[in-house]
Amino acid sequence: MLKKLDWFIIKSYIVPFVVTFFIAEFVLILQFIFIYLDDFVGKGVGINLYSELVFYAFLEVVPMALPLAILLSSIMAMGNLGEKNELTAMKAAGVSLLRVMRPLFYIMLLLAGISFYFSNYVWGEAYLKKKILISDMTNKKLSLVLKEGVFFNEIDNYSIRANKVNKETNELGDVLIYQHNPTFKYRKVIRAERGEMNKSEEGSFLILTLHNGEINEVMNPVGNPMEEKSKLPHQRIQFDKTTQKIDISSLSLNRTSEEDYARQPSLLPVLELTKVVDSMQADYDTVMRTLLPYYENTYTINQEIKSLSMDSILSAYFHLDSLLPQERKVVLQNAANRLENSINYLDNRANDIWNRAKAKAKVETEWHRKFTLSFACIVLFLVGAPLGAIVKKGGLGIPIAIAIVLFIVYYIISITGQRLGRGLAIPPYIGMWLSSIVLFPLGLLLTYKAATESKILDFELIGNSIKSFFGWVIKKVSKK
Repeated sequence: MLKKLDWFIIKSYIVPFVVTFFIAEFVLILQFIFIYLDDFVGKGVGINLYSELVFYAFLEVVPMALPLAILLSSIMAMGNLGEKNELTAMKAAGVSLLRVMRPLFYIMLLLAGISFYFSNYVWGEAYLKKKILISDMTNKKLSLVLKEGVFFNEIDNYSIRANKVNKETNELGDVLIYQHNPTFKYRKVIRAERGEMNKSEEGSFLILTLHNGEINEVMNPVGNPMEEKSKLPHQRIQFDKTTQKIDISSLSLNRTSEEDYARQPSLLPVLELTKVVDSMQADYDTVMRTLLPYYENTYTINQEIKSLSMDSILSAYFHLDSLLPQERKVVLQNAANRLENSINYLDNRANDIWNRAKAKAKVETEWHRKFTLSFACIVLFLVGAPLGAIVKKGGLGIPIAIAIVLFIVYYIISITGQRLGRGLAIPPYIGMWLSSIVLFPLGLLLTYKAATESKILDFELIGNSIKSFFGWVIKKVSKK
């Protein structure tokens, strides 16, 4: 009997879960589709490449879509059982709410494992493939990366802006190019009414053919950066037509750069992240051990100085009384220089320690993210299932409204905790688990309320408690 009941509950849950999962996937990748749809569709990019890009985006958002789908489908499934009085019949037959939720809880453990697998292995690979594919598609037609009126700064030493961009013919209008070369210390500004953009045969150079414009080149001498522009060597050339050859090898992503790109913390699996965290912690401990004797020595000297008067300090440490005025001046200047150097050293080391700590916190954040998204599947189920049993409403109306509000709360808490953790305002592990810390007790409370069929908020009890409290306060005041 109970096995048939378990299968009935699981079947009641599977359909809402599948529907809500694909709805969540569609909503999460909708923004991505809108961003690249206008750029790629109808611009010489085949449907196969665009389908592949959407597929990678689909895989990328699976870890985020699963918790949202679980929350919504839990409310819908339990709400449907409550709305059709099937949940009431189960309780009348002696089956408790916790027993009804048990097969679904096993399903949640399975989905949490799937979420962890996607977060740990599939997400990073899908994200990397998506970025590589976007780069290949944009390199195929370079005008796709230019936005009208927006500077493009991805080419080394160049900033390019065009107020008009024809993405089909690669024609540009009102072109402005800034070129800065730190090696030879010069800056070049090129303006043109229009131009055409093409790539060299080997694809490593951008050929810009510009019409009706001028070139302004200003030398920037080494050692005198503040010199007035009017005094700097300057060259101005007007042209009817000119060709600029720009190295764009920095835009291409070959296999080597792909491997380097894949070393980003967010793309590494847990085992690799653990090694990175251990290595960063070892480096951090080494720096701290190196600085500790210096800080202890500085602290000891400061304590000794605090116990002396200014005259005693000058006499004991510098023997100024036995020096000539000129020697005394030199000694004081040397002391001031040494003090300034010590302060600068401490400031630099403090900044270095802070940067190391922030870098380590970023990696630790990514390590905990692999687990928090999985645990969120269980937490949101504990929130959604009893809430559906309480409201007893199925379908896509009230459950969607409740799920959206709860998921927004979950997402805001997650983002806030992540930023606080990365900024070292709180430990990274607390920041990443903050949403679970807040919502898990709420899920337990809702489960208890639904199992005992008690009100979530008993306004009569709250009102009586407030009256009793104020009555007690008035009684105490009247006695005085």
